[in-house]
Amino acid sequence: MKKSPLQVVKEKFQSKEKLVDALLGSMEKTGGSSKEELRKKLLAQSNRKLLVLHQREELIGKHFGSRAKMIDALMEKNKGKSGKEDKDYRRRLERLSSGQLLDLARRLRLVKR
Repeated sequence: MKKSPLQVVKEKFQSKEKLVDALLGSMEKTGGSSKEELRKKLLAQSNRKLLVLHQREELIGKHFGSRAKMIDALMEKNKGKSGKEDKDYRRRLERLSSGQLLDLARRLRLVKR
């Protein structure tokens, strides 16, 4: 029988608070919110969503090391014939969420599904 998200959280992290702390440690600060505001928002999320976020952050860390390095890899893949970097494209990528960037990396075959 498949375990519930609560069971998985308790098995891997012992509590929701520890999962949120692990997420805060791996996530880069995005937007204008402080760590405490982000922690409060994450604690309000479901266990399932938190597990998905944690899995995504682990995948980004494993394949690229950080969000910035993932953006660099996407830029390298999209240089074009001239070999020059498009600064507008970089700014657009930096505005995307980590999930959207990961989806783009999958479509460009930088990450296996």
